[in-house]
Amino acid sequence: MLACLASAPAGADLSLFVAAINFDDEANLESAPGIGLRWGKSSGILGGETSLMISRPDREVGAASEAATAIFYEGRILLNIPVGQIKPFVGIGYGAITILPGDLSIPGAHDNDLATLKTLSETKTNSAFSYGAGVRYALNDRIDGRFDVRQYQVFSVTGAVISQVADEAGGLVGDLVEDESTVTYGEISVGVVFRF
Repeated sequence: MLACLASAPAGADLSLFVAAINFDDEANLESAPGIGLRWGKSSGILGGETSLMISRPDREVGAASEAATAIFYEGRILLNIPVGQIKPFVGIGYGAITILPGDLSIPGAHDNDLATLKTLSETKTNSAFSYGAGVRYALNDRIDGRFDVRQYQVFSVTGAVISQVADEAGGLVGDLVEDESTVTYGEISVGVVFRF
């Protein structure tokens, strides 16, 4: 609170946001809301930030549907265009997206421990490159509203290897595997930025 009242220029910022995430159909994940946190120094002409977002999309498992957990973690470089109270920006980033399939059991019984280990063994972490744009609107000297549109290109090393093996096998196993080397996710988010 004292930092917000001080008159010194902002050296860093923290942003809380909510998002709507559109997962690629090939990822077997339904569109879902997300919640996240961004921190860094993103308000200068050239800025940088780190972002952490968590979402709980549903996925089909056989004939049923279960919730998965998607964790987005990324570093970004932003180019801000200052034009008064409204500051448009563009940005690129690189990071990782981890998908935890299903709900983790609470350890305590032997069966729960085995279910937890099985779920953790199915965890997928893939590299992601993102690009996007947005706008910040200064509400006062220390607080901004922020709107972002972002697209993620998610690269699956496992999917790329499986695709390569399928190609080298001359189509013998090509029908048995899916090409999941790259999928695209979209994000629209709104948030509040606190500069201190």
